[in-house]
Amino acid sequence: MKSKVLMPLILFAILGLPAKAMAHALETNYVLEDTNKVQFTAVFSTGEPHKNAKVKIYAPNDLSKPVLETQTDENGQFTLETDQKMPGEWEVSIGESGHQDILTVPVTHKGVNLNEISTVPTTPSPQIPLVAIVLSGGMGSAVFATRRLRSQT
Repeated sequence: MKSKVLMPLILFAILGLPAKAMAHALETNYVLEDTNKVQFTAVFSTGEPHKNAKVKIYAPNDLSKPVLETQTDENGQFTLETDQKMPGEWEVSIGESGHQDILTVPVTHKGVNLNEISTVPTTPSPQIPLVAIVLSGGMGSAVFATRRLRSQT
């Protein structure tokens, strides 16, 4: 009798779990045009350019307020011209949440250090608490149903 009650609940819990959505990812490529100029190209995993994507550039001395806001062109490109007089790690944000890339661009007194450009990891949405809630709710219902069936027999 337990299996008749538990199996549908377990199946419901498994099928009700959120699956990771596989959307087209954003990839950003870059080329050094000059010692202090970097051209960025943002494209989706399909190869399609990220046209008119919002771009925010943050100087090393203030990562809370962008010094420049612009957008990519029809080819998903824009050029960053850094200031060698302000060395440090510049931050470039391309796109918006869901389709966003954030890069750190190190600038020295000699210019941009192309080999040190890195991607800032983005925090995925927390799904673990949701999974725990769904599973605990399903298990609680199963225990309740089992106890109720026992009391009836």
